[in-house]
Amino acid sequence: MASVLEKLTQQDKFLSLSKAVLLSGRSAELSQGLLEKKIAERINKEFSNPPTEEQKILEELKDKYLRFVPRQIKQQRDGEFFVQIGQNVREKDVHVFHKFSDKNLDLMELLTMGDALLRAGVRSVTLYLPYIPYQRQDKKDEGRVPISSKLVFNLLKASLGNHLKRIVTFDLHARQAQAHFDGPLDELSAVPEFAAYYRKQFESQIDADPYSVIVISPDAGGAKRANRLAELLGTYYQVLDKKRVAHGEARTNYYLDLDVQGKKVILIDDMIDSGSSLVGEQEHEINGPVQYLQSRGAEVYICATHAVLSEKNGLTAEQRLRKAKVPVLFTNSLPEKHPGYYKQNADWMKIISIDYVLAKAFYCNQVGESISEFLKKREEKLLSKKLDLIAMDEPGEMVGVE
Repeated sequence: MASVLEKLTQQDKFLSLSKAVLLSGRSAELSQGLLEKKIAERINKEFSNPPTEEQKILEELKDKYLRFVPRQIKQQRDGEFFVQIGQNVREKDVHVFHKFSDKNLDLMELLTMGDALLRAGVRSVTLYLPYIPYQRQDKKDEGRVPISSKLVFNLLKASLGNHLKRIVTFDLHARQAQAHFDGPLDELSAVPEFAAYYRKQFESQIDADPYSVIVISPDAGGAKRANRLAELLGTYYQVLDKKRVAHGEARTNYYLDLDVQGKKVILIDDMIDSGSSLVGEQEHEINGPVQYLQSRGAEVYICATHAVLSEKNGLTAEQRLRKAKVPVLFTNSLPEKHPGYYKQNADWMKIISIDYVLAKAFYCNQVGESISEFLKKREEKLLSKKLDLIAMDEPGEMVGVE
């Protein structure tokens, strides 16, 4: 039987959840249904087997409070944004889930929404931005250039003032960019998702010989990411040296002091833009790390958190990656480019959902629990092979890890 203190703590959590408001930008609109579902599932897990009275409270919370509220977002004829929140948010804790389809337009939309919330008298705003634009410009390594990654955080802070409670994101381009925001920032990682996926894919090979699967970072900046994935898979990692010769141009000096013949090699990165630094520039007959590893007899796979995927030299990243004939694993940190896009590229692309983790982050932020404990236990489950991969049967459907 629960003690009086436990009952009070439970009631406090119910009260906190009743003060939550879910809001999204236009680019995250397609994710609303899945997020609502995952948040409802999270609530069920956090309050399992409740008494009848508490069950009624939970159902009311899920139906009345834990759904995305209506809002009007439109652009005027001259392109300026107009935002209006369709529900009272005074003294509420607003959780904004936002994605970036067009980095510049969606950033301005978010800033305008932030100002609307500020003027509506919210108590706090937590931003869930799985991908934050401009993070590659994180230092001044030439004269007269910006540090745009800090500028973005400054703009968000200016938009919401002291009501900006926390930012939640995934896999920043450089971890030290956390210091660019003068407030709490949770940088989550998709590496456990990738590890669960590849452990399931290569289960028999890993069980027979853990070193039949190797993780490689294409540059020194991703060494810690590669190391973590290798640890979770129980194998080892290596780093390739990449020298950037100009903006958007990279050349890789290839040297690998190990035999990869017949082995599965996973190249891991934080994002893929044009794809040329991984699969080369086929239009100029320039090979990348993928071709180098393939020439040494490796079976190559790619995973990256953010599917930026832009065009370069008249070739789209999709064309470049498809031509390389390498399976690529992304998360849904960026919105699907258009309905049916995932199915259209299902021959080389697989998407893994991060919404389960976002739902947990929302719950922890609203009731004041630690997200670190959840992430630690999750990795423990992964290492003990108790983390389940939820795969969809249809090509082009997302997979999930729970």
